[in-house]
Amino acid sequence: MSVADSSGNVIVQNTYGLTPLVSLNAVSATGPGAALDGLVIRTTGVMGVTSSASVSAGSVQAQTSLDGTNWVNAGSAVSTTTAGTVFTPVVVTGAFRYIRATVATAVTGGTISATVGVSG
Repeated sequence: MSVADSSGNVIVQNTYGLTPLVSLNAVSATGPGAALDGLVIRTTGVMGVTSSASVSAGSVQAQTSLDGTNWVNAGSAVSTTTAGTVFTPVVVTGAFRYIRATVATAVTGGTISATVGVSG
């Protein structure tokens, strides 16, 4: 099931809150992707990022939230300066219910995709 917050951002809810979600799918413009609702407060999240061929610049940041409205950057941003790459996953810790990926710096030359998940 998916719903939108007051800003129109998509929040996806699933039965268990443990199934990974494709937050960004083949995008290059700055802005947030869909958010995964962990259904309860979580302590660990992960973001995996993949770049397409020809990508030469850009960055992707994991963000977490307790309420699905107020977001904070979590973990290190992934610099997407290498084309055709599956980057090392970013693990984030803390107390949060929602997690999403956001393109922090526009991607040049191609697109990126990012998947987010939660546990704990």
